[in-house]
Amino acid sequence: MMKRVLISAFLIVSMLLPALAQEKGKEQKLQELEQLEQQVKQATIPDTPVSAAGDTLVAEAEDLLVAAAEHTPVTTAEDTLVAAAEDTLAVIMAEDEEIAVVVSDDADDTSTVRIGEIVTIKNTDDETIIRIGRKGVRVYDEGDSTEIDFVDKEYGKKERGRTGRHFYGHLGGIEIGYNNFSTATWLKNDAPIAGYLDLNTSKSINFNIVSPPASMGFTRHFGLVAALGISFNNYRFEGNNSITVDEGGIISPLFPADPVRYDKSKLATIYGILPVVLEVQIPVSRGSSINLGAGVIGAVKLGSYTKVVHYNNGKQKEKNHEDFNLNMLRYGVTVRAGYEMVQVYGTCYLSPMFEKGKGPELYPFEVGIAVTIND
Repeated sequence: MMKRVLISAFLIVSMLLPALAQEKGKEQKLQELEQLEQQVKQATIPDTPVSAAGDTLVAEAEDLLVAAAEHTPVTTAEDTLVAAAEDTLAVIMAEDEEIAVVVSDDADDTSTVRIGEIVTIKNTDDETIIRIGRKGVRVYDEGDSTEIDFVDKEYGKKERGRTGRHFYGHLGGIEIGYNNFSTATWLKNDAPIAGYLDLNTSKSINFNIVSPPASMGFTRHFGLVAALGISFNNYRFEGNNSITVDEGGIISPLFPADPVRYDKSKLATIYGILPVVLEVQIPVSRGSSINLGAGVIGAVKLGSYTKVVHYNNGKQKEKNHEDFNLNMLRYGVTVRAGYEMVQVYGTCYLSPMFEKGKGPELYPFEVGIAVTIND
């Protein structure tokens, strides 16, 4: 693998030589290239075959590495190529300028070849990025096939982030949607909902704030994503009622005294949430992907209250902060799908909303749109 990278490095150096010479004029460039070709043909490097053809200089990488390790000088007629010690493979002399060829082994089994300050070749187990200035080519293995992308500087950084070791999931951000509840798990209604619990669905809003996630990639496009967040649920009652806990400790309806009529009435809950999602990313264009995820979610109750608004003797607001027999812990499943930073999400809780025997058997669910901020 390193031999292939080194040979590529010297091929790129040979392409850079005429570009450097061009600064002193086209005519001088042609003359110097002819001289360089003659010098290369006349050069003698012990046990190291060197051939010159036009603008191309190719040396056997393994022998050159041995020469560099032993500090053996490798020269042409005018010191065009000089071996150096340590990580510097060689020094190219062109137009009175030195161009260092540096080879290094980075973390995570990554090998890097730098030729001056212009050319960088980075090689890992499944991808190679060759960059000249801001532009470059990325060659990577995708299953049994090999794909090639043309990249710029910023895109190259993003693609490196999408290797298996640096998988980034789409979970953190802001989510807004609607919430409701069913009388059985998996959105089934085996029995009718009590009339006082009928909701105004269009005004029953769910709002989630989710931190940037922790991602663990199994491959470049598949991994596990987890995050912490806060979920705000507003259940807007349709009827002229609220809810309360009666003397027996059971959830029951609360109706206003005549002639008061509630203009707004809702139950609000606040939960801390922990979604854990398996996500697969399907590349569709340069640097973009369709994202599909499914997983589980856990939640712990942080607070709850009811709020009513009426206009008896002016606008009146009443809040009642109570426990309302809501389950302290709840769990469920969550799914999401989207393109890049925009996702559609759905969450269905499999644990009942109220404590067993202390309220109606209801199972909350929510659906909405998420905008991720970690992409």
